[in-house]
Formats: sequence, structure tokens, C-alpha cells
Amino acid sequence: MRIPISWLRDFAALPDDAGAIADRLAMLGFPVAAIEKRPTITGVVTGRIVALEKHPNADRLQVAQVDIAGGSALTIATAATNVANGQTIAVATVGAQLPALKIERRTMRGVVSHGMMISADELALPADWFEDGILQLDGTTPLGVDVVELFGLAAEVLDVEITTNRPDAMSVIGLARELAASYGVPLRLPSFVNPGEAAEPAAEAPHVILESADCHRYVAQRFDGVSVEAAPAWMRVRLALAGQRPINNLVDVSNYVMLETGQPLHFYDADRIENGKLIVRSAREGETIVTLDGVARKLSPQALVIADEGQPLCLAGLMGGMAGEVASETRAIVLEAANFNGTRIRRMSASLGMRSEASARHEKSLAPALTDIGAARAAQLLSALGATAYRPHEFGASVAPAQPIALPVREAERVLGLAIPKERIERHLRALGCDVASTESNVLSVRPPAWRRDLGIAVDLIEEIARIEGYERIDAVEPSVPPHAISSARFELERRVAHALAALGYHEVITYSLQGASLSERMPRASVAASEPAVEVRNPLSEEQRFLRSSLLPGLLDYLESYGPTVRVFEIGDVFAADQNRILEQTSVAFGFAADPSPQPWHDSSFLRLKGDCEALLRKMTGRQADFSRGAGIGFHPGKTASVSVGDREVGKLGCIDPRVSRAFELEGNAYFCMLDLAALPEYETPRYRPPSKYPSTYRDIALVVGVEVSAREIERAVAAALGDICTAVRVFDEYRGPQAGEDRKSLAVRMTLQRYDATITDEEADAAVSRVLDAVRDEFGATIRA
Repeated sequence: MRIPISWLRDFAALPDDAGAIADRLAMLGFPVAAIEKRPTITGVVTGRIVALEKHPNADRLQVAQVDIAGGSALTIATAATNVANGQTIAVATVGAQLPALKIERRTMRGVVSHGMMISADELALPADWFEDGILQLDGTTPLGVDVVELFGLAAEVLDVEITTNRPDAMSVIGLARELAASYGVPLRLPSFVNPGEAAEPAAEAPHVILESADCHRYVAQRFDGVSVEAAPAWMRVRLALAGQRPINNLVDVSNYVMLETGQPLHFYDADRIENGKLIVRSAREGETIVTLDGVARKLSPQALVIADEGQPLCLAGLMGGMAGEVASETRAIVLEAANFNGTRIRRMSASLGMRSEASARHEKSLAPALTDIGAARAAQLLSALGATAYRPHEFGASVAPAQPIALPVREAERVLGLAIPKERIERHLRALGCDVASTESNVLSVRPPAWRRDLGIAVDLIEEIARIEGYERIDAVEPSVPPHAISSARFELERRVAHALAALGYHEVITYSLQGASLSERMPRASVAASEPAVEVRNPLSEEQRFLRSSLLPGLLDYLESYGPTVRVFEIGDVFAADQNRILEQTSVAFGFAADPSPQPWHDSSFLRLKGDCEALLRKMTGRQADFSRGAGIGFHPGKTASVSVGDREVGKLGCIDPRVSRAFELEGNAYFCMLDLAALPEYETPRYRPPSKYPSTYRDIALVVGVEVSAREIERAVAAALGDICTAVRVFDEYRGPQAGEDRKSLAVRMTLQRYDATITDEEADAAVSRVLDAVRDEFGATIRA
């Protein structure tokens, strides 16, 4: 939120410079993202054109006599086309310093010019937000006044970040109140007495029907005698400094009041409201509205609208519609100051894909009391512009005072660890707008102000006391909770895995355990089910930290999306899953890479490369050979995924990521990942030395026809068991599927290496061993010898 410091100083005497004020706001819980320094401008004063005539020697120049109330009028030549006799303008006198120019006396076609008339651009204001040419000031502006001081153009502009629980602080008055309380200076507020309170009701008084319970309170007030024109210069300049484009006096008044008080407003052309009735209701299915941005929007019952008896006139709390828009011919308006259900406004805004300054406030659940404050302030400004204010009408619930909160003084000292006198506690709370009374010697009865909805219990008040007293006064105390540490065995395991993967050429990355919906929902949006339902955090710090991750895969794919296929990455981290009333947490390791987007279709070398890395890692970690079998995994390609086992224990999955998931993460090619459960890895088995035999070995090859469901690893185990001690190696080295093998059958070529340690193996022994093998595989798998 952009706030000129000059506006804050209207309500509180702030003693410090911009940097100190920004630091103070940060300590109060409102960090300042940026401080905009204004350029140096000197020598610019207000003046009035008292004579204007054509330049004698130039067709495109005019010569003006400008009175700046200090002597004789200045002669100024100008090429501007929007000047006229009697106008009040800004004038840069000789010697004035502008952002890009120093004013000197100069001769223009024989006429000596003693200054320059000023445009908005020359005052470092957005040129396209103001009139084209010389900036026009109000006729009542005193002459000879320094323009920079008059409009506060030298003061810095703060860009303040407001937390979602403090919508009352999304206003100049809200932040001024915080600063005044912190500095201990009085808060100077305008009177919030509505000038229409003493007026008669309008003959055509607005009538509001609240059909939806999502409108809590609605203040409507009619004004006659309005004229749509430019707002006063002071208001236009102040709005521009705050980042709001000046439009006309009515729009500018509504924006000004919203920035000053925090209450959004809306104006309707009173003559365009059918039968003078405004109805707050849910939109009808298929109903349309053309909003003020000129876009026709189709609505659903989720939208909340303000309508007359014929059509919707406004999206409640979001944006007005063209049907009830104030136009140049408007002479009577109806002011709306309403309080809506913040959740309803936020959902409507999201569903329509639009957001406004008004919705940014309404969606945070404003206090109903702000409706009367905003309406009163707007009525004062409109009356000052010549409009006739009629009596305001209130609809919906009345503003109920907050329930008092009992605050023991000793509780504040216990929580903060800081002894603060009761009188100072009372002063801090009153400065924030609370009503404070002593019920007992050390207990205060505190009634929160009507504009604060975040103060409900005693600790809320204690937090307010700490903010105003200053967090820097509270000593840092180490908590008594013992530090949480992982076991040495787990740390050593993770360290060894990390070193092994680094040796294989992978780079360690760390992704967040907390993720937003935008990341965790990418796989479901790609029609791929997530590994586990995401565990939602009850009170997330932000929308990007709402869910605990159920897999390392989305975070790593998001990393590859940013860095492309040239990097091989791994991560060791915890994943989470819900199990009834508890959260399960386990440590997982994932490693992989994005492959070349155009691999050879007949040879997937990336899969084999990943499989080899997995074998090397598990051999390093367990001392055993890893086994691979056809498998399936969440997020993996259905036909290019393997289950990874060590011994008889499955430890993970590896394979090609489902192409739909890769596309969801905007990867050019396929991604390949291995995911292992560290807790499932067996302990390291130290290899035992066996001296080699001094007798030669022999081998036999057989081709077995088995069912397609039989894996090569199962065949290798059965063959090794049948051979017994004379077997030194068994390997399936070929697979054939085709007509010769038969339907639903395949042929596996197996090489058996045979060797004895006490003698040379004979052909008879080898043949007998092969016979045992054939009997074993026939009995277990129904295998036959391939013809």
C-alpha cells in the first residue's frame, strides 16, 4: 500500500525522517517494502493569469501576465494550449529547480519570459493522469504559495505491507494511529459526523433489500446537486502520490475515502436505479453484467451482486457495472458503504479472475463500524464540493460494541517477561482506541475498538502492548524445549547416501517441505493421482506453505523445470502422510534427471543409466546386489517402471516419469527418477572373501520357454538353487518373444557357470546338474526347452 508521509503527518506529528518511520512501522508489524524519494523541486509557486494575448512574433506562442502576489505580474511566454485568462496555475520562477531543468530568464521571439508555467510531469507526477498541458489549480488557492509545500510533494512515499489480519491498517488513519501510539503523540482525526444526519430524508430516499445474509450492514445516502468534473487539485495530487489515478470528483472522493478510512465506497446514478430499489442478492445462473472495465461477465450464484428490480448494477465489494455508472450528466447519486462476508468476496473475485482495491479490503473481513465512518467522511467531502446531502439510511445489523476483555496486569508481565506499569499499559491500549477501566486493583476491563476484529482474548491485548512498548525491550530468553536431533545412525546413513550420489555425478538440492496448492496439485491436474492426500497445515504462514509434501517428486520436477536437462539432482528429505489422527513422517531419497527431448525410440539409454546408478548406490549402501522387477508407481510411466528390491525387501521404485506429469511441469523431454525409502534399506552386509578355485570352470547354456509373467530374477534363483555348490554364476542373457515361443510365453536364454574347488568338473557332472535344473524349472514354472 502506497502512502505519502505528508498524508500521515496530517493525523500525527511524526518526529522522524522517512527511514526512521519505516523502521518504526516494521517494528509495529508493518514492514516497508520501499521508500520512494521525491525529486528536489524549488521555486515553484501558485499564480493566476491576469492577462493573456497572442505572441506578436510567433503563431504558436502566447504571452501571459501572471500574478504571484508579491509585486508586479510576471511576463511568461508559453506554447501551452490549455491556458486561459483567470486560471490559477503553478509557476516556476527564475532560478527554480525542476527535476530535469533549472529555470532561467530567456527571450522567446523577442519577448523576455520571466518563468515557466508548470505541467504535472514537471512536478514528477504521472503526466497521463492529469490534463494535457498546464496543471490547473483551484480558483480559491492563495497566490504566491510554495506548491511543493502546499501539496506535500517533497515528502517520501512509503510502500507498506499489511498483514491479512489487520484490514483496519489498510488506511492512512489506521497506520497513523499505530504510529501515534508508538511515538506517544496525539492522533488528530477529522470529525466523522455525517452532515446528512441533521438533514431531512430525501423525497426519493434509497431503499435497500438485503436478500443475502452475506451483506451484514449497508449504509445508503442520497446526494443531489452533484456535478461531474475534475476534483480539487489537492485531492488529485494526493491520490496520484498514493498510486491512484484521478478520474473525476465523484470517483476521486470514493478512492480518497477508501485510502483514508479503509472503507470502500460505491456511487450509483440515482436516476438509473429502477424504482429506487437496491437489492443485495446472489446472481442468477447465467446472468451477465458489464463491469466498469467494459468486460461482459457471465455470473453464477456464487457471485454476490447489487441489483435494481431489472438487472445487476454492481459486483458487491469488487467492481461497479456500466448500468448504474455515474456519467457526465449525473445530477443525483446514491452512496453505498457496505460490509460483506469476506470469504464470499474472495471466492467471487477468484472465480471471476479479477481483483480491485475494494475487494482487497473486503476479502479481509472489514469491521461493520467502518461503513458509518466511510459514509460520513464521503458526505463531508461531497458537501464541500457543493452537493446536497440527505439523511443516511442504515440496513442490516446495527454496530454492536465489542465484549470487554479481562486483562490481569500480572499476566502481561508473565507472558512478556517485562514489568510494565499499569498506567502505561492503559495509555498504550487507549492510544490504539480501546476503552479501558479498572475493575480490581490489578485487572483491567478492556473493550476493543469497533474497527478491530482481531482482538478477542487477553493475549491479543498483551501482543498489542508488546508492539507499542517495543519488542526490543523484551529480553531474548532461550526456550526450555530441548533441541530436536536425529540419531547418529540416521545421520551417518544420510551422509553416506549423499556422498555416494555425489560420486555418481548428482547434485544435492533442497526443496521446501511446505508447498502450495499450485505445486501439489500439478499431478492431479495432469490426471495422475498423488501419492497420498496432501496434509493441510491448520494455520499456514502463506498460501505457498499450506500443505506438507507427500513426495519429493513435485519439488524436484519443479527444480528441473527451471534448470533444464543439463543437471542431475538428488534430495534427501522427509515426506508426510495422514494416518487417522496422526501424521506419518518418513525419510526418502530421490535422484534423477531430465533426458534428451529426442531419444532413440528403439533404445532407452536413460532408463538403463538410472538403473545402473541405482545398482551402484545400493551396492555401496548395503553390500548386496539389487533386484529389479516390473512394477508400478504413482507418477511413473505405466510401462517403464521397475520395483527395486534388496534381498526379499522392496526399497523403492525407479523409471520414467509419466509424460503427462512431465508436460504439467513443462519439461521438454521425459524425466527419469529413482525414489528409495531409507528406512527400508537393510543393514550393510560385509562381503566375505572366498579364495578362487585353482580348477577350471565350464558353462552350459539353455533356452527355457516360460510364461511371460515369470521374471528373469526368479529363473536365476531357481537355477542357482538346483545347481548347488558347483554354481559360481547364473545369468539370463537373452529374451525372445514371438511365434516360436507361443502365445503368452517367452524364451529366456540362461548361462550357467560351473566350477569345483577340489577337482576339475567333468562332463557327466555338468550334464547331471543341467538335468536337475530342467527338473526344477519344469516343476516350479512349467518351463520347457525351446525347440
